[in-house]
Amino acid sequence: MTKENNPIKKNLIVFSWFMFVYVILFEFILPVNKVIPKPTLLFESFLHIWRDYNLVFAFTTTATIIYLALVSSWIQIYIGVSRYLKYYAYVENSLDSLRFLKYLTIFFFIVIFNFWFPNSLFAEFFFSFIISVFLTAKKLFEESKKVNEGYILVARNLGLSSYDIYEDVYWKASLPALSKYFRSVHYYLWGVVLIYEFIGNSNGLGSIYRIAITYNDFTALFVLAIMISLLIWFGDYLIGLINKKTIHWTA
Repeated sequence: MTKENNPIKKNLIVFSWFMFVYVILFEFILPVNKVIPKPTLLFESFLHIWRDYNLVFAFTTTATIIYLALVSSWIQIYIGVSRYLKYYAYVENSLDSLRFLKYLTIFFFIVIFNFWFPNSLFAEFFFSFIISVFLTAKKLFEESKKVNEGYILVARNLGLSSYDIYEDVYWKASLPALSKYFRSVHYYLWGVVLIYEFIGNSNGLGSIYRIAITYNDFTALFVLAIMISLLIWFGDYLIGLINKKTIHWTA
């Protein structure tokens, strides 16, 4: 077993022990309760929500919006990296006057977007795209300040234009940290989209949470949580795998 696979092995061992303890406790020892459902109830609930809640369509809708927004935002940042960095260097001091916006919280922006564009999948995607671009660009700006001045000096001595310096020095120096941070963006975006769908009662997984709460479907809440967690884990694993295959240097 390679070192790269050790974390996966450890996670599987921990998960297996957790499931073993969960089954023993809540299936055979503890009585039926409203805190943690029995394993058999989870299985029955899975069949129920799969059939009655149109789960395939909901999963497809939410996952498509999230991963399309992530891919689109990364492409946008990659293509426009020189413009982003050049513009940021020009207006960095002016951005301090907009810091008050952070006190509005993400919840406000989700609500107002749902108010402006009710039941719109395109609006949901566009909102997710904006959030992903904002978080990724913010990290890019932070990392650009840490670039070794020696790299920049060498690039200038070689006669590279400012555009080439942004593309070949700033971007590549920031990429290792940026790619790792993108996993956090992925996780954060799942939370944002689920809240967006819950508030807007649209066609995604967030709306199924809303339905489950409306009908007091206790076990469905846990089944959805488990399935979403597995999907997030798989997406995080793929992002990490792509990072390892494509980025072989450090800043």
